Amino acid sequence: MIALDLARGAGQLYIMLFSRTKPPVEREEYEWLLACFAWLRTVLDDADIRPELVLPGNPELSAARTASELFDAVKRLAGMEEWVCRLERFDAPTRPSDPRIVTEVSDAAVGTFSVVDEEVVIRYSSAMLHQPEALAATFAHELCHYLLVNAGDPPGGPDLLEHAIDCAAVYIGFGVLLANSARTFEQWNDGEWSGWQSSASGYLSEQALVTATAMFTALHDYPWEQARDALKPYLQGDLKKAAAAVRKDHPDFKAALKSVDLLQWRYA
Repeated sequence: MIALDLARGAGQLYIMLFSRTKPPVEREEYEWLLACFAWLRTVLDDADIRPELVLPGNPELSAARTASELFDAVKRLAGMEEWVCRLERFDAPTRPSDPRIVTEVSDAAVGTFSVVDEEVVIRYSSAMLHQPEALAATFAHELCHYLLVNAGDPPGGPDLLEHAIDCAAVYIGFGVLLANSARTFEQWNDGEWSGWQSSASGYLSEQALVTATAMFTALHDYPWEQARDALKPYLQGDLKKAAAAVRKDHPDFKAALKSVDLLQWRYA
């Protein structure tokens, strides 16, 4: 009986320890994020660079008074201030006339990247102008398209390119802003009508974004608590879980990236 009780106790302890270090995403996605970081480290060859952990209230972003100034600030923080491209705005979809309708805005309405006549063009939705930190996250995502335009396919192949671009935006320091702006739900009022609008931007889930952010803090020796405290309250627990999982699985995160076999992820 004592032996059985001890066995049960050991099993419960194992479950508690496992649950504490289980990341907030499925294991397969967790391993893909690790591989994506290893791929980015390889194609960008940036082991000597320590990007800034960009948080809400960042002085450079806060100083911007126009979308163009904000874009230039994001470029500087991304280390891409010398990269030439044209910034354009496009009009957001109009709100429905029936206030009972809850609309959802897709990622297609947020920002785009293209190359037109050998000129890089980044476009953003006018709807983002009243959300400067979300707009900064959008700029970071689109700039990562530019950064990786000649990088080839990411781990998992071309179908995961947009997901890898999201991961790249985290990799260069904008993970908190991406996670905070991945989903919004807000009320609007135009003086005559009012209603609710939800929006989703990006390709990775909020949980995947905070997991990648935990990896970023481990890679560059930032306190993970610094990122946690800047997240929306309901995401802070996910960041804590992710950081615990990364510390347990990869105490030397730089070495862990070097050990990833990218050929297993169809990397060419």
